[in-house]
Amino acid sequence: MSDEGGEGRGGNLAALGLIQVFRMGSGLAVNVMVMRGLGVEGFGVYGYVTTLAGLASFGSSMGMDRLLKREISRDEGRAGHYVATGLAASVLLSLATALGVAGWAACVDGRADVVVAAVLASVALGLQSLALVPVSAFHAIRRMGLGVRGNFAGRVTLVVATAAFLWLQFGVRSVFSAQVLDGAVTLGIVGWVYARVLGVTTLKTSWPEVRALIRESVPFGLNALFVSIYLSVDVLILGVATNDHEVGVYRGAVMLLALFPVVADTLSTGIYPRMARHLGHIDRAGEELRFATRILLAVSVPAAVGGMLTAEPLMVFLGGSEFAESALPFIVMAPLLPLRFLNNGYGMTLSALNRQDDRTRGAVYAAILNVAVNLYAIPAYGALGAAGTTLLTEVALAIFMRWRIASLVSGLGLASTVLRVAVPAAAMAGALLLLPAVHVLVAIALGVAVYGVGSYATGAWHPRDLRRLRSV
Repeated sequence: MSDEGGEGRGGNLAALGLIQVFRMGSGLAVNVMVMRGLGVEGFGVYGYVTTLAGLASFGSSMGMDRLLKREISRDEGRAGHYVATGLAASVLLSLATALGVAGWAACVDGRADVVVAAVLASVALGLQSLALVPVSAFHAIRRMGLGVRGNFAGRVTLVVATAAFLWLQFGVRSVFSAQVLDGAVTLGIVGWVYARVLGVTTLKTSWPEVRALIRESVPFGLNALFVSIYLSVDVLILGVATNDHEVGVYRGAVMLLALFPVVADTLSTGIYPRMARHLGHIDRAGEELRFATRILLAVSVPAAVGGMLTAEPLMVFLGGSEFAESALPFIVMAPLLPLRFLNNGYGMTLSALNRQDDRTRGAVYAAILNVAVNLYAIPAYGALGAAGTTLLTEVALAIFMRWRIASLVSGLGLASTVLRVAVPAAAMAGALLLLPAVHVLVAIALGVAVYGVGSYATGAWHPRDLRRLRSV
């Protein structure tokens, strides 16, 4: 293997961080452009199609990237075999998913714009699923920097193309055309990097191996499906039971809450290969998860508290005065952020330690609970009902997953971690409540400063944590 373009055995979290910054920044930029360019109803249509594609995303990859990371991290010599098999499987799965998405849009909605947008979204989804396969190999061999170039170029393409298409008033369909361009650029560059650095001579597979990989991916795929259901079904029910305006209000509220967990995903993805090598070592796995939990809560708790206290000006700043009514659903859902971060860490642990079935069962239970409650809450309370149901689901999932990891790791020390984070978060809340009327970005900056000093004083974080993060 050549060393070109990649990280060594450290610095991987920095590379992942860059990729997630691109994802968060571009995702936020696109959402804001659509909110301001198409208004609440146009944003509702965009949100409906995005949710439909997201719900079907499990089918295009069956969660195969996590399986590939786990297996390659344990046997790097078979990386080429797994990548070739994963690419072949992803092509088949993506084609089937595209047909399903297009069929749903045509039969259930029927509007021409929605059908075309759904087709474009499913094509973009397939391209991104293909790109995930070689990126999974980069992660497994702990050279995560190899994926930065493709992700950066793809996300720049997405933002520039979206801005141009909306400026030309091409409508909501054009936003999904920009996503197709993003997927094509990302896949092209990631494939080129893989060929140059890891080589293509080992890319060999067979039909029986493809079928075997798909079968082995089923628990991962089911987990992705049911996670998609409990994260996305509320938007679909809102679309059927209410109108585009209500969907737009809810999507405005959920936008940041959907983007921010990529921070948790960055840490979990970086730790995942290392956690997989702790199979059977309860103390090592427990220490790894304690570290992850400390970082996850140190970031998510202040974000939730600050978000609740700045909700209305933040929504207006991002989307305009039309989105002021998104503030109340946002406040209801903000407390789920620490829970979602914890669930990300717990789920990573279950997958890495060969307990994917438990993770999938948790997602199934969460999906059933979410759908059942939403069928009552959304017709009765609209976007606010959907927000409350989402919070309830996340609480139930956290309880289940904490129970299932108990036998896999040593003690988590969760109570002491929460206390160290809660005190500076309360100080930040007090500062924000006493603050005179200022721009929302000034308020956020002040809150970050107060929390940063306070959390260092209470031990919520320490400079050695930063050194350890750099070593991932």
